This record gives sequence, C-alpha cells and structure tokens, in this order.
Amino acid sequence: MLLILQQAYTLTSNGLAFAAGREINVPDLQFQPIRPTEAITLKEAVETALRNYPSIAQKHFKLRASIANVALAKTQYLPNLNVDIQESAITANRVASTVMNNVSGFDTVPIDSGPVSQVSSMRPLVNNLQGANLNWLLVDFGLRKANDQLAYADARSARADLNLTKLDVAFDVTEAFLEAVAAKQIIIAARAALEHMQAANIRAKTLVAEGLKPGVEAADWDYEVSKARITLIKAEKNARLTLVNLAEKMGIAANDIDIVSDPLIRSPNQLKPIGPFDLKQHPIALLKTAEINRWKAKEKVLDKAWRPHLWLNSSVWGKGSNDGVNPIRPVAGGALPQAFNYMVGASFSFPFMEYFPLKEQKKMAYNNEMAAKADFELAMQILEKKDARARVNLMQARKVAEETPLLVEAARVREIKVLKRYATGLTNMVTLAQAEKALAEAEVEDAVAQIEVWRSLLSLTYAQGDLKPFLRVVDIVQNMERSKVEN
Repeated sequence: MLLILQQAYTLTSNGLAFAAGREINVPDLQFQPIRPTEAITLKEAVETALRNYPSIAQKHFKLRASIANVALAKTQYLPNLNVDIQESAITANRVASTVMNNVSGFDTVPIDSGPVSQVSSMRPLVNNLQGANLNWLLVDFGLRKANDQLAYADARSARADLNLTKLDVAFDVTEAFLEAVAAKQIIIAARAALEHMQAANIRAKTLVAEGLKPGVEAADWDYEVSKARITLIKAEKNARLTLVNLAEKMGIAANDIDIVSDPLIRSPNQLKPIGPFDLKQHPIALLKTAEINRWKAKEKVLDKAWRPHLWLNSSVWGKGSNDGVNPIRPVAGGALPQAFNYMVGASFSFPFMEYFPLKEQKKMAYNNEMAAKADFELAMQILEKKDARARVNLMQARKVAEETPLLVEAARVREIKVLKRYATGLTNMVTLAQAEKALAEAEVEDAVAQIEVWRSLLSLTYAQGDLKPFLRVVDIVQNMERSKVEN
C-alpha cells in the first residue's frame, strides 16, 4: 500500500491528473522510427519504386516465362529420338492370338514374338532388346511457325503488360510524393496561422490587462489558439499518413522516410507545349494491340492444326535370346543382341475430321479478337479524354497558381491593417480572427495551387504514356534553384 501511495504521489507531483479524457504522458516508443528517417527526392522515390514494387517483379517474371515459352516453341523443329534398352527373363509359352488396339489389355499385356510353343514350360529364358527410334516432322504446312508466332505474341503481350505496370507504379509514387509535398506545405501554413493566433492572443491579453479590452476577449483568443493548434495537429497527422502511403508505393512500407520538397513547392515558370504524342504508343494501347495480335496468332494456329503432316521414321534395333531355337548363336547367354534390323520410312497423316471442331474454335478466337479490338477502341477513347482533360487542367492550374500569390499578399496586408486597428480599438476580435483565418487559408490555397500545376503536368505525361518529360522538367527546375543558391 505504501508503494502504491508513493507512485501516486510521484505522478500527481508531476502535474498529471487522473480524470476523464486525460492520459499519462509516457514516451511513445512504439511510434518512434526504427532507424533515422532519410529524406529522398522525387527521382529517388521513382527509382526505388521501380526496383522494389512487387507487381513489377511479378510482371517481370511473367515476361521471362513467356520468353522461355518462345524457346520452347522453337524445340518443335527438333526430331524425336528415343533409345531403349531392355533385359528380361521370360517364359517361351506362346499361342496364336492377337491383342486388339481398343482394349485396355493392350497397355498391360506385353507383346511377345516367336513361334508357337509345342509344350508349356515355366523355365525362364534370357532376352534382350536394344533400339533407337528417330521421328522427324518434315512438313507440317506452317503449324510450327504458327505456334512460334503465338509464343512471340504472348511475349509481346507480357512485355507490354510490364511496361504498363512500370508506368502505373511510377505515376502512383509520383502522385503520392506530390501529396506528401502538399501535406508538408499545409503544415507550414497551419504553423504560421498558429503563430499569428498566439501573437494576437498575447496582444489581446495585454490590452485586457491594461483595461482597453473586455476580459472575455482573452478567453475567445484562447479558443482560437486551441482551434489553430488542433488544425496543426491534424495537418501533421495527414502528413505522416502521406509519407506512409508514399513508402508503400515505393515498395518499402516498413521504412521511415521523409521527402525533399524542392522544387515542387513552386510551379515551373514556363512550360513548353508537350506533344503532340501518338497515343497509340501508350503502354495500355500497346497492351491492347498485343492482345489483338495474340488472338490473330491463335487463329493461325487453329487454321494450321488440321493440315497434313509428313514424318520421317527410322529405327535400328537388336534382339537376343538363349531359347536355342534361332540358328543364330546367342551372345553372352542371351544378354546381348544377336540379330540386328533397321527401318527407314515416311508416314503421312491427315487429321481431316479435326477440321470441324477446329473451325468452331477458330470462330471463338475470331470473336475474342473482335472483343479485343473493341477493348482497344475503348482504351483509346479513355486516353484521348484523359489527354484533353489534362491539358485543360494544366492550363487552368497555371492560371490559378499565378493568382494565388496575389491572394496571399492581399490577405497579409489586410491582416496587418486589421491588427493595427484592433490594437487601437477601432475593430473587434471577430474581424481580426477572420483576417488571421483568411491569411492561413490563402497560404494553404497558394501551396496547393503551386503543387497542382505539377500534378496536372504529371497527369498529362501519364495520359501520353511517358513520365520522362515530367521528370525532366523537375530536374531543370531543381538545377535552376541550385544555381540560384550557389550564386
């Protein structure tokens, strides 16, 4: 009991109260960074995402599998070569019979050869059989070539899918980076608003102490300061969440990161017109085109599958047995061949009846090709709409970004004038609070407007299928800012 009282006294002596809505201030160790945070640039964020994001690795290995499938298709041109060696001990009891091809016994009953036995005996004889068989498809009327083209079409589709995934990942991480930049700028504006409110609070309390303002205004300013502090806390929370989201987009969700906001806190002064671009070269358009070509290749395979096949067949084999019936003397007691044969021939097969099911499969492939073409047209419509919208958004965002600094300056001048009037008793606390809030809102709007120009430029380059122009503009502006600092 004494120990409990001592602990309670220690806590209360530090000014901590046990009451509803109050908590003991303990170190927030579970939210501390595992390792020191590292500030990264936009270029580094994109490069990290392209190296680490799992979906890119997934599409990369799918591409490697499709490339391996191309190599597999090439093996169709190789001949089939089988080598068999058989040593056995069998009985020589034989009768005149045959095994029909359409019964399961054909696979389970061994095929034997030799004269019909006069008597039945269970004494085993040593037998051997060695042979090599070579079969080579000489003429297939384009079937293997069609399979090659289908494998190549699959590989092109996988490559287009990988390129589209890289573009999407780069876009997502860049957009997340811009969101983090905007969140940091909002923190700066919220902190400035809090400082303005605290300064006004000090002035108000001074005027109240001197009897120039009623006491209620001190409480009103405490309320405004508290609201400004809550706004700052929410802005800090949002900024931390945007950094968590950015780390996930980079494929390093377990890491604590920070960002280098320059030069993205200021919109580029001049932008050369981007384009025009051939939207058919967009990765998503190339993917849809690859799907169309894949179904075309599938149709060619089905068209060639029922054509005749011409095979070269050849075999060489040897047999041996110690049955004593064959006039050729056994070798090694029947363990080695004593008689050899060879065969060379050609076979011609024509799966004529396969034409009818293949015809229906070809219809299915054709309709899938038409569906892929419609999907391509839809994708082009969406790309053209995104391109047009991005151009409009970029033009309007630049106009807004040019106007918001004037808005901030006007709000700042107004805040200064209202503050002077308040100090001399010519205006009330409500007017000053409104002026402080208007300045904070103008600063937030200016920060968002500058970043919105970059976001619109990002959307335009994404709609055109290549983020390199965007990253190039970022590098140019960054180098210009660096040169200003050095000079």
